[in-house]
Amino acid sequence: MSEQGIPADNAAAGSVALEADTIAAGYTGKPPVFADLSLKLKRGSILAVIGPNGSGKTTLFRALTGELPLQAGKVRIAGTQRNDEAWIDIHRLSPRARALRLSRVLQNERSAWAVPVADYVEAGLFAGEGWFSHDPVKASRKVKRSLEAVGIAQLADRPVTELSGGEFRRVVIARALVQDTDIILLDEPTADLDLAHQMETLELLLGLAASGKAVAFSVHDLNQAAMVADEILLLAGGGTAAFGSPSEVLTPEIIGKTYGTRVIVRRHPVADIPQIIPDPDWIAGRSGS
Repeated sequence: MSEQGIPADNAAAGSVALEADTIAAGYTGKPPVFADLSLKLKRGSILAVIGPNGSGKTTLFRALTGELPLQAGKVRIAGTQRNDEAWIDIHRLSPRARALRLSRVLQNERSAWAVPVADYVEAGLFAGEGWFSHDPVKASRKVKRSLEAVGIAQLADRPVTELSGGEFRRVVIARALVQDTDIILLDEPTADLDLAHQMETLELLLGLAASGKAVAFSVHDLNQAAMVADEILLLAGGGTAAFGSPSEVLTPEIIGKTYGTRVIVRRHPVADIPQIIPDPDWIAGRSGS
């Protein structure tokens, strides 16, 4: 059972927490950004969503969370309470009901208000519990734990408007963690972070999956996808260009066709994962001096 009191009847590792069935989504008056797309998010597993700019990564996450109406298909989540249906159409749930089951880290969020970091993170509880129904002591404990998880406990009292882009990125991740949901979607969680904090964030994703959560994140860095993902979804051309393990998706042929650039793919010297090395035409002229 989670700290929020939702019995985890379907929480076995490897079980499907969310599934999208032949969905299409886009924006009013325009063709679908993608169509005929299907996927499953499994507990204890990480899905990386990659693709060129404009391929639909953020649109997909908005559709999966129920924020964006579908033009076709259905997104369903596994029931989490004993009186739930076995599967629930996420677009039929209220925003509060969705917030108890699924959390999302937005891509380009910024705050115009000088709210203390701890209060900003605590706001993640309000979506599911309401403004006045949560226990302040328990809420404070959850906020403290979430801030520690992303390494910014020392920033708890600082106004969010005084943070760097990387610091604020970790605040947004902490706010998603405080919701303590079975499913977490992170839109470019390593954006604006330096190398050390990128690696810490990837380690955090591994920890979330190890705790039994279903994790999906979008990312431009193909090596980051290879490092932590169990499966990779490559979006391009209005749909799924490739889907499978990192070794199945991250090949020179698939990357070259999708991104229009040449790469070398080798095995990582430490781990049995692909390592992608850009190989543009002009690189041979670089001496490294």
